[in-house]
Amino acid sequence: MPTTLPGLRSRKATQDPARVKPVMLLVFSVGGRRMAARASDVGGIWPWTDGVSIPSGTPHISAVLKRGEDILPVFDLAGRLNVQVKGVPLLCLIAKRKDGLMAVCIDGDIPTLQSVSEASIRPVAWKDSDVIGTCRIEAEELPVYSLAHLGLNARSLDGESGGSHAKSSCC
Repeated sequence: MPTTLPGLRSRKATQDPARVKPVMLLVFSVGGRRMAARASDVGGIWPWTDGVSIPSGTPHISAVLKRGEDILPVFDLAGRLNVQVKGVPLLCLIAKRKDGLMAVCIDGDIPTLQSVSEASIRPVAWKDSDVIGTCRIEAEELPVYSLAHLGLNARSLDGESGGSHAKSSCC
């Protein structure tokens, strides 16, 4: 019978479930599509206020909105997904992007927080996508978006980027 030397542990014993790092995900929807993002990448959820259209060469950004003293660019995630946001009132998700805060119009359904293990987020390698992985929450497999990198992978070639994503206008 195999034995373990005193003081040594098997690999299985070192993979203690209590050591699995929990991650808080914010689950929200855009155009009826449920998705998630790391809660640490969210700067807040506010009632949506209409933005001011601006000329822009940046894909999916064509408006800004004022929040207190800040002027935030508006990322058109609904347009990128080729859907229309739903609900009254609509909500504004504040994304903590690497280069500053950004507003995203989301459906009026109240977002929820879910705690999952970091290992349950399965990475994906979708070209030109803001999706970093997928995660099963309840009975649904949801895409997990990187709000910190939102729009940085977007292309503006014929309005296509990120698989089935397409360019159009938001709210």
